[in-house]
Amino acid sequence: MVAPRPARWEDYERGSFAYGGIRHDVFRGDRAGPVVLLLHEMPSFSYRTVQLADRLQDEGYRVVMPLLFGGVRRKPAGPLVSAVTAGVDFASSLVKVCVSWQFVALVQKRTSPITSWLIALARAEAAESGHGRVGVIGMCFSGGFALAAAIDPVVGVAVASQPATPFAWIPLNLIPGQTRDVGLSDEDWTRLVERREADEVCVRTFRFSRDWKSPRQRVARIKDALAPDETFDCIPSTKRNAHAVLTDATDVPMDPDTADRLDEVIASLIGTLRERLGA
Repeated sequence: MVAPRPARWEDYERGSFAYGGIRHDVFRGDRAGPVVLLLHEMPSFSYRTVQLADRLQDEGYRVVMPLLFGGVRRKPAGPLVSAVTAGVDFASSLVKVCVSWQFVALVQKRTSPITSWLIALARAEAAESGHGRVGVIGMCFSGGFALAAAIDPVVGVAVASQPATPFAWIPLNLIPGQTRDVGLSDEDWTRLVERREADEVCVRTFRFSRDWKSPRQRVARIKDALAPDETFDCIPSTKRNAHAVLTDATDVPMDPDTADRLDEVIASLIGTLRERLGA
């Protein structure tokens, strides 16, 4: 794995997008090419998201990053400050998303209302770019949002990396069906499966083997129904806090033993984007 490069914030213009009573700030890349919507992790939009975006832009994609919750963290801090700040930010974001009407964080078989906004953003960016389809990458809290957006024909690639909603942490994992739920209504799940069976969309899913935030049963369900050829659904890891697959792949990984495998993840993801979207 090569050493991580500083995030190129200057490559992205901050604007906004409004639809259906929802407005969020959006960071838009300065490249031409097929569009990839990159949805950040909890607790905030950070330099790690931008490092991943930089890698994708270097491969010929125009990356669009909505600011869905939390603030903006532009650079890393020292270990102690970083740990304290991350804990406070996580708790604050968790409370906000759990009470927000835009997101469904706990309830099974519900598609989050933010989905309609994401689809509208995807359609607008596809039209502006001149490319018919976009990719959507969701990570952690937003992992399932990529699947939800993929019910629409504008999405050609959907990536659910370490999908963590609806939350299934102890003791929520004791609720029947919670660990297998993918954050979609039955109707939307059926529609997504039909799109996949018709080869209208390619679905990828990534997860570290010991990740306690993203249930293995949920990722197994996605793999079985939508991504039968997936080989990165159970990336061997030794640390239980190894969670953020794609941003670990472009920054310092939580578990150093996963570095070589993460290089393969990024290469495979870029290969999928090229095959399905071009560039």
